[in-house]
Amino acid sequence: MKIMLKNYFNTNQARILTALILTGILSVASGSTLIKGATASANFSLETSNEVLKDNIKPNRLPRPVANAVLRDLTRRQGILTRELQIIDYNQQTWRNGCLELPQPDELCTQALVPGWLVVVSNGKENWIYHTNQTGSAVRLNEKANESTLAPVQIPVSELPPPLDRDVVFRQISSGGFAGRTYQTVLLKDGRLIRVRIGDANDSERTVRRVSVQQVQQFQRFLERSKFSKFQNLSYPAPSGSADFITFTLTSQEGTVQYNDISQNNLPKNLQAAVKAWNQIAVRAQ
Repeated sequence: MKIMLKNYFNTNQARILTALILTGILSVASGSTLIKGATASANFSLETSNEVLKDNIKPNRLPRPVANAVLRDLTRRQGILTRELQIIDYNQQTWRNGCLELPQPDELCTQALVPGWLVVVSNGKENWIYHTNQTGSAVRLNEKANESTLAPVQIPVSELPPPLDRDVVFRQISSGGFAGRTYQTVLLKDGRLIRVRIGDANDSERTVRRVSVQQVQQFQRFLERSKFSKFQNLSYPAPSGSADFITFTLTSQEGTVQYNDISQNNLPKNLQAAVKAWNQIAVRAQ
């Protein structure tokens, strides 16, 4: 009887021990699964948030179907691999006709306004400008605008802006665009950057910002090194048929140069560098 009881207890203890071990393994496995699941959920939420943030960085982001359509068309035309191309600029546009303002010979264009995009593509050596509709189902290459360099024309003396005052280092006048407004921004020697809207009777849009005198002097030296004066009284016009572009008139103590936002990427390199330096000054003052 004692032997039977001993065997019974031994057998029960073994069963209990086995059950406890199995329960422990299942608990660990379950806990591990829960931890992994929680980690995966956290990662998923983080990635999703990052994507949302990326999409919301620029409210007027170029739709992917439009970008793909432009790159496919340029690859077909030029035989350049898509990975060698980069969209370097884009802007929303409202074209004045169904031909996206780029009619083919003898083509009849509907006279309806067409919302869309102006897209600039580059391979690092050459730029191409495209007009598209809103979805990318219609894309047209602006062949007249796709010259590696633009031929400037002389600005008539009667159309030149007034010369700068002694305390003014630089001036930008921007005009046109969809809104059709004109703004003037001047940089003074003391670092003040003053922006006004021409025709604003109440002067309600005036802003005054400031950069350091050292930055002003650096900008002046850069203008000298980039030989800004060699572009004196030259205009780089927009391609024929372009619309809603913004014209920029830049004036230093040495002279005036004019260009537009559509063809600015095809300006001479030195002039592009001067424009970039000026834009950096404006950004620093914000």
